[in-house]
Amino acid sequence: AGAGNQLGWAFGLGLERLAMVLYNISDIRLFWSQDERFLGQFRVTDIQQPVCFQPLSKYPPLHNDISFWLPESKDDFTENDFYELVRSIGGDLVERVSLVDQFIHPK
Repeated sequence: AGAGNQLGWAFGLGLERLAMVLYNISDIRLFWSQDERFLGQFRVTDIQQPVCFQPLSKYPPLHNDISFWLPESKDDFTENDFYELVRSIGGDLVERVSLVDQFIHPK
């Protein structure tokens, strides 16, 4: 590049390498990712809050639909009970549970 016999040094601070050690991130390429699953882990309201990086799944998301009947005395059932049941079984594998629709037969 026209430098001839000149010698020079190039260096950087290596902040990515430091962050890899601090947050236990195994792949430096994640720092250039636009994946919301990665970026969302580092959005905190208090900068003093410790962040523990959770590795991303290698598998694409899987969407499941479930339908079930409730007894007529449905007052005993709440959506949150179902959400807690799913999360207690699925653990960290479950990213989101949502109620999409309800159907009540008019009889």
